[in-house]
Amino acid sequence: MKRIALQPRLRLLAEMTPSGGRLADIGTDHGYLPVWLLQEGRIPSAIASDVGAEPLEHARRTAEEYETQGLDFRLCDGLSGIEPEETDTVVIAGMGGETIAEIISGTQWLKSGVNLVLQPMTRAGYLRKWLYKNGFEIAEEKAVIQDRFIYTAIRAFYSGYKFNIGKVTEITGRINIETDAGMKYCQNQLSKINNIAMGLSKAGKTEDSQEYQRIAERLTIMMEGKMNLVSEIYTYIDSFAPFSAQEKWDNSGLLTGSMNKKVSKVLVTLDITNEVADEAAEIGAELIIAHHPVIFKPLYSLSENEPSCKLLKSGISAICVHTPYDVAEGGMSDILMNLVGFEKSEGILEITGQRNKSYGFGTIGVASQEYQADELAKKLKNILGCTVVRYTDGGKPIKKAAFCTGSGGNLIEAALNQGADAYITSEVKHDQWLLAKQRGISVFDCGHFHTENIGMIRLCKMLAADFSNIEFVMSEVNKDPVKYVL
Repeated sequence: MKRIALQPRLRLLAEMTPSGGRLADIGTDHGYLPVWLLQEGRIPSAIASDVGAEPLEHARRTAEEYETQGLDFRLCDGLSGIEPEETDTVVIAGMGGETIAEIISGTQWLKSGVNLVLQPMTRAGYLRKWLYKNGFEIAEEKAVIQDRFIYTAIRAFYSGYKFNIGKVTEITGRINIETDAGMKYCQNQLSKINNIAMGLSKAGKTEDSQEYQRIAERLTIMMEGKMNLVSEIYTYIDSFAPFSAQEKWDNSGLLTGSMNKKVSKVLVTLDITNEVADEAAEIGAELIIAHHPVIFKPLYSLSENEPSCKLLKSGISAICVHTPYDVAEGGMSDILMNLVGFEKSEGILEITGQRNKSYGFGTIGVASQEYQADELAKKLKNILGCTVVRYTDGGKPIKKAAFCTGSGGNLIEAALNQGADAYITSEVKHDQWLLAKQRGISVFDCGHFHTENIGMIRLCKMLAADFSNIEFVMSEVNKDPVKYVL
């Protein structure tokens, strides 16, 4: 059998395509990629798709020339002619980042465990930003040089965690800088950033110029393999969850350690317990990022068995993000809402003590479909991994819901005032259940740990995306402390 040879750009796509998958190659052109993968036995079947009849005919001729079986041909725009059960791996290459984003956005079934391999020819930054903002996670990104041009390829999947990435990640993605192509790509991007900063400075736009200078500094740190400081991570978190927005009774911020400590590994957790402190020391983490404060109330004495004491003895810093992360736009409650599949509507359940309408506890979301209470309870249990979901049925279909992570039983009245059909929270008391039943609102208690741990998972992913030279790890020992007899 005649064997096909791939040029570096297509070879990179082939390397990033998972073995054993059913491939859909969108914009296949000459069909070289699916033919090669079938010849090599990497995949059992493939669909070659293109919006143009002529490129698709080229792909047919390629398959005939190389005597390739198992290849189907579809004349269609994007994924419009492909059914979800036909593929589990989708390659979209040879087009601009905006076009790729448009194809993905028009195909809802890509959110159901489908591997995406993407190669934007232009506007790669736009595509990266769009992916993260719409709940897709970039697993890896590589670069390759062909004919003096640098091509990148992205492997992504839907995780449901939506967030805005920083400018460095938008510009460079998760490029592997340990390769010559990856380093060259970052060098080119750094040169562009420096030119932009210089141009803005000459135009008298000092603040904008300084922002690009800071981006250049972070990119330089990454390229030179230098270690970031605790202060840089603190400043980054402060940019979207300002520590100044914390409640008066809270104690968030840097609670142990030094801002000037260098960081290569970070442990992310909901709580800092003795077990978590030991875990951080064992894995060599210089920093712990937690939701709940490791020091909450004034200390009148300090035992060596206290988690805070263990951290000090181990030289581990701790940043706790408690109410700043709760009340910020895109914070804890918004994350829960997005994962359950509701879209944000106007409304905050409880404005913070600062009376600033930008910050507050809880959020309101609207679903694309109606749920019965038992249906939504099962969905919550599945998404959050709860052992138990306690709920009361308000007796009407659920379309609009209020969300508040953690201990939010006292905000049922606020949810009713917002016109919510349901309220998802935890730590609901007996009298609050009675109120919900009386007022005809479905209430769901999913447990404090499970409603908030998802927010820390999202923060871990967010930080890993924006600090590619630091390893961020979710705690394995921090688990729901509550046991149930079923």
